[in-house]
Amino acid sequence: MDYKRGDIVLVNFNPQKKAEEVAKIRPAIIMSDSQLNEVLDLVTVVALTTNLIDDAEPLRLRIKAREKLKKDSDAMIEQIRSVSKQRIREKIASLHEDELEKIAYGIREMLVL
Repeated sequence: MDYKRGDIVLVNFNPQKKAEEVAKIRPAIIMSDSQLNEVLDLVTVVALTTNLIDDAEPLRLRIKAREKLKKDSDAMIEQIRSVSKQRIREKIASLHEDELEKIAYGIREMLVL
């Protein structure tokens, strides 16, 4: 399957090594470049949670429920990581371009880029 930047996919984050790491099967946003996703076996994702925290930008961004994303969720920008495509179960939704830009801004702020 082709994975595009901005796709929301279900990812199996197990096994978890530390309590601070995201775990279980949960939605995540693909942030890596769509062309790289075609040739690499890894994609870079930002995990989502339904444990919502208000006014937490730029480290959190609220993503409203849509398509197969059944609940409003927060993008946990501090939980960015690369995962094997084999961990992806299915695509469930897509982000709007403005949401994608806000997440990219949060990543740049967190990594001081």
